[in-house]
Amino acid sequence: MTMRQAQSYLQTYLRRHWANLQAAALGLAIGLTLFLGIRAISPHPGEACTQLGQIREEWEIGAPTQQLMCVATLDGDLRYDHIIPPPPKKKHEQQY
Repeated sequence: MTMRQAQSYLQTYLRRHWANLQAAALGLAIGLTLFLGIRAISPHPGEACTQLGQIREEWEIGAPTQQLMCVATLDGDLRYDHIIPPPPKKKHEQQY
């Protein structure tokens, strides 16, 4: 196959299948934009925060949300960190 034949074949292929390729490329672009956008606006552990005790949610695609709390470090900085939930209360085995 010569270079001209290959070029002609590629042009013909793209003309015939451009709609499918365009839809796939658009879908990938939208998915990537959503993924990066959600990561960009969601706080992550170790990022600076402004109000002590503020609770926000960390969003990750494909994972459940996790709550983050604004805590003070030993250096006096305010940073987001995962919330440590209190231990569950034991239910009474038998109630009279």
